[in-house]
Parts: sequence; structure tokens; C-alpha cells
Amino acid sequence: MPDPDMPSNLVLNWLNESVIGIEIWQFIGIGVMAVIIVVARFAIIFALNQAITRRTPADRHEFWQHEVRRLQRPLLLMLGAITLAIGFPVLDFDPDVENVVEIFSNFASTFAGVLVGFRLVDAGADYWKQVAEETDSKLDDQLVPLARTSGKIFVGAIGAVFVLQNLDVNITSLIAGLGLGGLAVALAAQDTLKNLLGGATILADKPFQVGDWVIVGDIEGTVEQVGFRSTRIRTFADSLITVPNARMTDTAVNNMGQRTWRRYYTTVGIAYHTDPDRIQAFVEGIRATVRSNQQMRHDYYIVELHSFGASSLNIMVYTFIGASNWNEELRTRHVFNLDIIRLAHELQVEFAFPTQTLHIASTVDGAQEVPAPRERSDLGRTVDDFAPDGQAGQRSDDPITKGYDNG
Repeated sequence: MPDPDMPSNLVLNWLNESVIGIEIWQFIGIGVMAVIIVVARFAIIFALNQAITRRTPADRHEFWQHEVRRLQRPLLLMLGAITLAIGFPVLDFDPDVENVVEIFSNFASTFAGVLVGFRLVDAGADYWKQVAEETDSKLDDQLVPLARTSGKIFVGAIGAVFVLQNLDVNITSLIAGLGLGGLAVALAAQDTLKNLLGGATILADKPFQVGDWVIVGDIEGTVEQVGFRSTRIRTFADSLITVPNARMTDTAVNNMGQRTWRRYYTTVGIAYHTDPDRIQAFVEGIRATVRSNQQMRHDYYIVELHSFGASSLNIMVYTFIGASNWNEELRTRHVFNLDIIRLAHELQVEFAFPTQTLHIASTVDGAQEVPAPRERSDLGRTVDDFAPDGQAGQRSDDPITKGYDNG
């Protein structure tokens, strides 16, 4: 009569057979762990995608799904290390092999945990960066890079502690040793500490923000990033200058980006043969142009016949432009200057340019013609005509139009 336990014995015998020093049941156990890793990874990714679909706005789905895809490899490594650490002792391998696998799994899980932490920090920072771009405040724009750096330093520090523990290093003794050497480290890192304190001062005082146009000594450009140790400024030549934060706090910072109004000062030169009434009309027309431009300051501006140049009558134009950046300022200047040119064409006022005129004196019988002498009384009457009670002078309170002064 056949033994009923024979099939089970055959199976057990087969499972206990050894191939390259590893028994069949151990191979099966390794395969089961691999399946568990793959299934667990699939389940976690599926759960994350479902949570994204249900609990995040539709316009954020693509962003978060991209971040989940970036998380897959470090997550797979972490699951593998954890499964190996838990399941490998059950497989009853040689103690030396188990020790090697334990050390490997501990380091792998720590490394994978740090990678996962970095990915999570990047995901959070990228999300808040998008949110910051949609707000008017620039403070959050410069806090996001700092938060990203701080988060990665924190995750890296935790990972280093786990590695030291796996190496059986006494953390308490290590910290005590660092305390004893802290003075030497502080003395050697004075500049670094100054820069860190400078970064904290910049964040607290907010003398400038990301995107501001600043002048720091001989450096001029747009603030691109404010970090713990340094500030990056993009110059108008498109070069990137890294300035230590200690210098940013010790040097006067001219923040051109915080101006409410941007001054525009220029001189318009017109030809000397332009008659006085036409000059007055041209001046009042420029004032009217300032008043009609919605980007220019209307309560304070100056447009006056300023001086007599070598080849032109000079009209000073002193105005202020409301613009948030240089491009808007240049656009407003462009429109304003075109209006002045159109006004000059309408009034038939000629712009002057540097010229030299050669006068050849005509003579009669070899003598040069000169203006005929005038009586002193006649000259006096001319002067009196330009006096306050005279009729010849064009006074400022008697404009051709409304005057368009800013008063």
C-alpha cells in the first residue's frame, strides 16, 4: 500500500534541494519578495494617482502626476530594501550572508529614504513656486528656494544620522565632540556665518525682492535669487553675479525697482528762427501731452524754455513715469516722444541739430553795413514794452492756451 505522505515528502525533498548553494524554497522566497515589492509599488502609485484625481484641482493633475512619476524609482528602491530587511532573515541563510544583506538593506533603505525625501521636498517647492508666481508679492518667490534648500539639508541630516547609527557610531559622543570643536569651526567659518546672518537680515528687512532692479556698488542688474549665503544678480549684459550676503548688508543698495515714479529728463532743441508764439505753443503742447498720457505723473512736471544753446533753443522736459519695470518705462517714453514729434510737425516747429552758419557781411563803398543808430528815448520805450505794464512781453500768466501747467 502506497504511503499517503509520499507526495508531500517528495515536495519537501524537492524544496530542500540545493542549486548553487541555495535551496529551492529560498529561491521561491526571494521570488515572493520580488512580487511583494512590485505589487506594493503598483498599489502605492495607484493610490497616489487616485488621490490626485479626487483631491486636487484639475489644472494641477498633470503637475502632481509628473511628481509621482519622479518618485517611482526611489520608492521602488525603498520598498526593496525594507522587504529585504524583513523577509531575508526568514529564508534562513548563512549568518554571514544575513549580516551582509542586513548592512546592505540598511544603507539602501537610508539612501532610498533620502531620495524620497528630496523628491517630496522638490515636489512641494515646485508646487509653491507655481503658487508664488500667481501672487503679486515677491517675498514668497525668494522664500521658495530657501525652503527647498532647508528641506534638503534637514532630510540629508536625518539620513546622515541613520548612516552613523548603522555604523555603530555613538551620536551623543559625536555631538559632544562637535561642541568642543565648535569654537574652532566658528573661527574658521566667520565669513560663512556673516553671510548666513546677512541672508537672515535680507529676509527680515526686505531691502529688495526677487525681480527688483538694484545697484550695489559697481554691480547693476535684476535680483534673480536670494540664498542663505549669497544673492544672485543678473546683469543687463546677461551675466550672473553672485554677491555674498555680507556685502549686500554692508553696502548701500540702490533699489531702482521700488520706485513709485521713474524720472524722465530730456532736452528738446528747436531751431533759432522759431518765432516766440510758436515756441510758447510748442511748450504748452508738450505739457498737454504729459497730461494726456495715463502712465505719466500729472501733479508734478516741468516743461519750459530752458536755455540758449550753441545751435538750438533748448526746452527742458522734466517728467515722471509710472512703470513697474524697465520695459514699461521704455514703452511710455516711446509713446511720449512720438507725441512730441507729431506735435512739432503740426506746429511746423523744426528740431535743431548742431550747425555752423557763416555770415558774409555786405558792404557799401567798402564799409560794413550796421544797424542804424536809435534814439535813447526810442530804446527806452522798447524796454518799457517788456516791463510788467508793457504789452510786448509774453508773461507766464498769459499763455496761448490753458497753459497745462501742473499747478
